[in-house]
Amino acid sequence: MGLRHVFGDKPVPKVLDFLLVHRFWDYPISELENSTGVSYRTLQSVLPLLLENRMVKETRTVGNAKFYAINMDSPAVRKLDEFSVQADIEFGEGSRHKKAAHALAVA
Repeated sequence: MGLRHVFGDKPVPKVLDFLLVHRFWDYPISELENSTGVSYRTLQSVLPLLLENRMVKETRTVGNAKFYAINMDSPAVRKLDEFSVQADIEFGEGSRHKKAAHALAVA
């Protein structure tokens, strides 16, 4: 969720966040659509960009379905993973501080 906290609910952060969390598996476009909420048509335009930049890799083909996974061999993806984790930590700390301030204000 770290990339989505920073970049919003745009297709690329949604796809990258999902694939980072589920880095040990690969998915066809239809499953990415169901899991991320990004439309099939949008995924068809986003995935080539991510493939070209080597952030995502095509892992296999089953029938006509191509499967995709995050490319953890990419230095950019590793940095995004670090950034995502740090963003999650900071988002969690920010939420905790807001809740504590609210609790003090209410008391």
